[in-house]
Amino acid sequence: MPSDTKNVKMGVCSVFFGEEDLGYTKGGVSVEVTTDTHEVEIDQFGKSPIDEVIMGRTVTAKVPLAETTIENMVKIMPGAVIVTDKTDPTKKKVVIPNGVGTSLLKIAKELRFHPKSNAADDTSDDFVIPLAATAGGLQFAYELENERIFNCTFKGYPDPKDGTLFYVGDDAVAA
Repeated sequence: MPSDTKNVKMGVCSVFFGEEDLGYTKGGVSVEVTTDTHEVEIDQFGKSPIDEVIMGRTVTAKVPLAETTIENMVKIMPGAVIVTDKTDPTKKKVVIPNGVGTSLLKIAKELRFHPKSNAADDTSDDFVIPLAATAGGLQFAYELENERIFNCTFKGYPDPKDGTLFYVGDDAVAA
């Protein structure tokens, strides 16, 4: 296939966790896939590897959420709940437990990145982690000239049924 400048893609994405749109981001969403390998060595060839075997693969996504609402905090903090004041329903707070013993796999959901340049029903470039969760680490600052951002890191887990860690493209495609 010849090179084509139309294959050079730029732009931002919408972020969906489960069915929920996490809203605006600031600073760019990033995805990192790493692969751990083991180099096979034998005495007769010294330190020269004769093969290399994949031992595992991980996928993480860093999502800087610009909409720092209490609703978004509940979406990204395992076990968090919104408490509404019983006398004034406009008053709310988020209560976050320490989370000890929480299985992230049990609460994992689909994490999908959809390019804004594509129509809503065009999933041809979507990056999807079928089982992703965040442990709920937050880091944000109150600064004079910067937006307050929830920097959130998601980790993907292989699907126990078929081993899928992530995929790119249209989910409707069947082999």
